[in-house]
Amino acid sequence: MSTSNISTQTPHRSPPLARLLESTESASWLDRPATRVRALVRPLADGPAGGVLRGDFLGHPLHPALVAVPIGAWSSAAVFDLVFRRPDAARRLLGIGLAATPPTLATGWSDWSRCTTVQRRVGLIHAVTNAAGIALTAASYRRRRCASESSASTVALSLAGLGLIGVGGTLGGHLAYVLGARVSPHADVPDAEANGPAYDPVLAEPVTPADR
Repeated sequence: MSTSNISTQTPHRSPPLARLLESTESASWLDRPATRVRALVRPLADGPAGGVLRGDFLGHPLHPALVAVPIGAWSSAAVFDLVFRRPDAARRLLGIGLAATPPTLATGWSDWSRCTTVQRRVGLIHAVTNAAGIALTAASYRRRRCASESSASTVALSLAGLGLIGVGGTLGGHLAYVLGARVSPHADVPDAEANGPAYDPVLAEPVTPADR
């Protein structure tokens, strides 16, 4: 047999950032805390408000729509801080974003409780990253309310918070568009499947984007 007929096709390799995001899928050390958090969240997700939080009345998840409010407000606050030099407007926008945070978190946790094991791993990292960003934003807002003018450190806090929110949003995109979490509000995962066994991308064979 001629060696020219032998296929030399090399496996597809994802870009470095995509591989970094994929590595979060293998964070099996998060399975135990995720199980505990899920037990706390399920009463809310399965309660009377569960359908509303999951967006059943819209025909699709509600969380992505609500996310736009805090992200939009905090992004605008950065513009007013850095471009227009309007710290008063920036402070108000930070407050608007913080006010919109509780319902946004409630819808996100409700969706997360219905995810598979691998999706919950990525979702938990997504949530922790966002929580850190929200904490920095809240600290900046509190300082702004206590001071007559915004200092450089106060602005830096809100910018750092916005950066973390951006990282969390990237993880959220991976969760939705790569892993397909809550693509349909009616496609709830049965508990048996949601609890494993988990697919581990580190041990799996390379796949092409068309295989996902």
